[in-house]
Amino acid sequence: MMTELSDILQHIQKHARELESVLLKEAATLSRADSAEMIEMLAIQKMDLVQTLDQLALRRRQIVDEAGGNDLSNSNEDWQDSLAILARCQSLNTQVGSDISAQARYKQRALEILGAVNTETTLYSASGAAQYAGAKQALGKA
Repeated sequence: MMTELSDILQHIQKHARELESVLLKEAATLSRADSAEMIEMLAIQKMDLVQTLDQLALRRRQIVDEAGGNDLSNSNEDWQDSLAILARCQSLNTQVGSDISAQARYKQRALEILGAVNTETTLYSASGAAQYAGAKQALGKA
């Protein structure tokens, strides 16, 4: 059981490092004008890694519970390193989300000013819910 827990912790650390790398690439890619396809690819990688990390964390918890709740991994250096990496990932993901949101607002406002937005244009919120763009605004009212 301890060998499996050690393996799980090593996998968590490996995937946490991969997630951090993806988030750093995503943040760097946002500044490029031709980044839409790359951002989409990185988002898919990010979601896959998060899902894998969730599964590994669940298995870790199961192993700890089977051992009577004695979580020896809390003092494990790999585990502590993984937690530090994941904290950085959370911060990076928050920053990337803010950057994406700001870019989307800027682009939406530019389209409104140019009169290119109509009420039938579907937009999507951060949660994936469909939203419809507001009415056109004349350039002089911007």
